[in-house]
Amino acid sequence: MERAALDRVAGMVRDLPALPLVAQEALALLSNPTTEPEELQAVLSRDPALALSVLRLANSAFYRRKRAISTLASAILLLGFKTIHTLILSSAVHRVLAAAGPHANLLWEHCFAAGVACRELRRRVEGHGDAAEEAFLAGLFHDIAKGVMAAKFPRVYARSIGTAGELAQLGFHHGHLGQVLLEQWEIPVALADAVGTHHDEEPSELGCLAAVADWLAWSVAPGIGTEVPPVPVQALAGLGPAADALDDLRDRLASSLAEERSGHG
Repeated sequence: MERAALDRVAGMVRDLPALPLVAQEALALLSNPTTEPEELQAVLSRDPALALSVLRLANSAFYRRKRAISTLASAILLLGFKTIHTLILSSAVHRVLAAAGPHANLLWEHCFAAGVACRELRRRVEGHGDAAEEAFLAGLFHDIAKGVMAAKFPRVYARSIGTAGELAQLGFHHGHLGQVLLEQWEIPVALADAVGTHHDEEPSELGCLAAVADWLAWSVAPGIGTEVPPVPVQALAGLGPAADALDDLRDRLASSLAEERSGHG
C-alpha cells in the first residue's frame, strides 16, 4: 500500500494501542550498547506480568538447569538481551490480541505458530540463525491488527471474509493496519513492511517468509477471519530447497505450540 493510503488508514482508525511504557523504556535500554543488566532489571520489575514472563522463560525446559532461576537479575543474565528484546515484544503482541475477546486465544496461538514457522524458514533458507529472531517477530506480528479490528469492528469477523472482505468493508486489510501500528511503535521498517505486504502479490523478502509461515501455521493453529488461506505459490517458490522440509516444519510447529499451551495452562 502506498504511503498516502497508509496515512489514510492511520487517520481512519483512531486510538491504536500504544506500546506499554515499561516496554518502551526497556527497548530503549536494549538498543543502547552501554546498558547494564541492573538497569534493565529496574525497569522490568515495574511490570509484574512481564517480569514473570522473563522468569518463566528462564525456567523453561529449553533453559533447563539444576537449580531454579528465582531472581529477575539471574534470568536476564541467563537469557541475554536479544532474547529479552523478543520476549518484550511478544508480551506487547499478547496484550493487543487480548482485546479481541473470544478471538484472543485463537489469534495468539496462530501468531505464535507463525512466528516459530517464520524463524525456522529463515534458518533453512539462509543456513544460519543470525536473523532468526527478526523472522520470528515478523511471523508473530503478521496478524496483530486482527486483534485491533476484532475489538473496534467486531462484526467484521462474525464470518470468514478474508482480506478481500476486509478491504470491501473497511477500505484496508489487517496487514495495512498492522504496518501502521508497528510504525507508530517505531518497530524497524523491515518488520513493518513484512506485515504490511504479506498478503500482497509482491511482498517484501521478509513478507514472503511471513506469508508462508501464515499458511503453515493454519495447519496447527487456525486464525480468524478467513478459511484456510490459499497456498502462497510465489512465496513458496522463493524458498528454494527449504520448501522440501515443510512437512517436518509442521511437526515442529505442533510440538512448539504444545509447549506454549502447557506454559500458559
